Amino acid sequence: MKPIFERLNYIKFTAVFFLSAFSINTIDAQIIISIKNELKEVIPDAKITVEGNDTFSQQTTDKNGQTTIYEKPGSYMISIENSLFRKKSFKVQLTGEKETLNVTLMKSAYEIEEVIVEGTKLSALQKIRESLYTPEVIDFKDFKTTSKTVAEALNLASGLRIQQQGGMGSALNVILNGIGGKDVRVFVDEIPVYLLGRGFELQNLTANMIDRVEIYKGLIPVQFGSDALGGVINIVTRQSEKDFLGLGYTYGSWNSHEATLNTSGHPFKNKKFYAGFDAVYRHSDNDYWMDDVDVVVDDLYNTKKGRARRFNDQYDFALAKVQLGIKDLSWADNIKFISSFTHTYKEWQHGITALQPWGEPFSREYTGGAAINWKKSSAEKNKWQIDVTAGYNFEQTYFEDISSRIYFWDGSYAQGTNKGESGLYSQGRTPKINQNVFYARENAFFKLGDHYKLNVNLFNTKMELSGEDKAGTATYKEDPFKIPQTLFNNFFGTSLESKFLQGRLISNTSFKHYYNKVKGVNFKISNEFDKINTSSSSDVGFGQVFKWMVTPKVSILPGYEYTVRQPDSREIFGDYITISPNPNLKSAKSHNINFKVHYKSLDGRLFTGIGGFYRNSKDRILLTSFTNALAAYTNLLKTSTLGTEGFLEYKFNNKIGLNLNATYLDTRLRGVDDSGIFNYQYIGARIPNTPYLFGNTQVSYTLDPGNKRNYYFRFLYTGSYVHEYFLTWAINGVKSSKTTIPSQFVNDISVSVHSKNEKWSFALDCKNLTNAKVYDNFSVQKPGRSVYAKITYLLN
Repeated sequence: MKPIFERLNYIKFTAVFFLSAFSINTIDAQIIISIKNELKEVIPDAKITVEGNDTFSQQTTDKNGQTTIYEKPGSYMISIENSLFRKKSFKVQLTGEKETLNVTLMKSAYEIEEVIVEGTKLSALQKIRESLYTPEVIDFKDFKTTSKTVAEALNLASGLRIQQQGGMGSALNVILNGIGGKDVRVFVDEIPVYLLGRGFELQNLTANMIDRVEIYKGLIPVQFGSDALGGVINIVTRQSEKDFLGLGYTYGSWNSHEATLNTSGHPFKNKKFYAGFDAVYRHSDNDYWMDDVDVVVDDLYNTKKGRARRFNDQYDFALAKVQLGIKDLSWADNIKFISSFTHTYKEWQHGITALQPWGEPFSREYTGGAAINWKKSSAEKNKWQIDVTAGYNFEQTYFEDISSRIYFWDGSYAQGTNKGESGLYSQGRTPKINQNVFYARENAFFKLGDHYKLNVNLFNTKMELSGEDKAGTATYKEDPFKIPQTLFNNFFGTSLESKFLQGRLISNTSFKHYYNKVKGVNFKISNEFDKINTSSSSDVGFGQVFKWMVTPKVSILPGYEYTVRQPDSREIFGDYITISPNPNLKSAKSHNINFKVHYKSLDGRLFTGIGGFYRNSKDRILLTSFTNALAAYTNLLKTSTLGTEGFLEYKFNNKIGLNLNATYLDTRLRGVDDSGIFNYQYIGARIPNTPYLFGNTQVSYTLDPGNKRNYYFRFLYTGSYVHEYFLTWAINGVKSSKTTIPSQFVNDISVSVHSKNEKWSFALDCKNLTNAKVYDNFSVQKPGRSVYAKITYLLN
């Protein structure tokens, strides 16, 4: 393969794009100075003088006793004057990071000269949230002691809806700002989940394993080294510098169990070597009630609409993860080895929709993998850093569908003529698929002077797929799964971050290149299949993002990116069960525009914002249902999304917190595909199976019974509303009750008791408190009211 730059001839474009930013001298450090008296009362109109590094500046504090100073890193003398207080002077060392200086002054009439200076750096969560790309950050500290699943916690974010096709372990569909499916990439520690295996998908992870989740909407930093059309969800797993052993157990409705073990330790005195282990086991019968389904009423198998329990939907999942590492070496800041294993057993109650139940199909899946990560940075802080990860993952999937019975929702059945409850194959199916994945990612950044930072990323992946289907050989003349199939992806990205206007304006200019090569089989539901298909693609993306800090409280965040999303292995090869392969998929492309305004009070109690976004997408890859049991990913020619979202976070005090958000989006078909699957009459219609109006509420309250008690109580309420939306295509806006998923409002409540030393907790949760009928992906009904109890214990 020719070098990327030779093939695309874009080196001149990249150079001009980046070098144009080297024209303005900037200042790095931002310091917020807050001044109060000994009674913690603010001191407005205090004059602050800053001297050092050939700099002399003066300004006064506002009515909140605060002001913000922007200076280069270095040593400075700061003097504070006010008519009611003595003049105070002290030295500070600025490192280039955003800091807050809290200064307490004594009244000049009766106190000796004294000044107390406390420097508090922004927390890791605040730094990420206030970074250039301003991702929404969800701290999982609040959910570790509750039974909320990862998907349920993420559904509380603005602009994000995660549709689930049933209960525990069922498939998910992520929709972010109007773009969904695989167009939104999910990462675990900046590695795409589709490389790690299904055991690391959102429906399998637990809150105890997670530190936080970062949600990037529309505009994607180069550091991820991956394609994404609508955004990125990055799950950051739990890391700890302290030694601990954590245990958790949950039991609840539908015979649901979840057991977790998390541990980390430094066995040697020098603390350089560390080890960690995580284990998870989850089980559910998922035998919740289904409403308005066909149940048998006589011996002739006549049916009527009624209520029945799910009966072939058991789910078992186990995960084990080991981590070994060494830090603070001369040749590595940190080098670690990670190995993981997962096992999943799942019974299949139905296909893509729930119209026809299945009684016997099941699947088993095993994944195993290993990766090594090496990090090294310059001795001089923040000059450069290199981060390299390389890994291998193996995934084996077996699915069995060979029963000739025809099941009904009450569990009764009739004898059929052909094998296979899906009804797609005359002799059923038993695919056993092996997938090998190799990947390597190199990420580096370099500071170019005091004001610019260059980021470079390379990401290479190769997937090899093979297998067999013994039952399928009775349908096909030869076993199509024995034909080796491969997918190769290569990503190159680079970006330049620059600062202007004394550090109040930050710019990031990015350039990305995507290449893939596919070798796959196109199946037909007949006794033949297409010969092997080979194709490749080469695409370019670019973006420009700004953050303008108008004041210390207000930020304006405009951004644009032309992004590319290549089809992944699941979309190309299918899931060998309910999703048919399509190796002819094209890369999706989108023009993404974001505009946001954020406001944050200086005391940190209020954080709010509003934003608008526009997505103009071509060749979007969407999951399309062809029958009740089978679907495939296909390209739509063109869609557009225009939307808005807003959020508000407010801490009344240390006891009460409130989070609110709402999202509206209008996603419509703007052009049909060349195959003619989608008729011109759908142009202008909303994209089906996609919520367009939704919002969330979260209220937390902490009750401390007093110093004489070694425990406290916590109450957590969450409410989620989704307006009705179309299940199928609507022609000229015409709808009926049969083609819409109804509006729903789900209320969850959690009551927990915690030890003040955070060693133990016990929680009692009620989900769907009002027992509302909840329908989700492809109108599959979700569980009604359910109750869970969870106990956790942490030993340091």
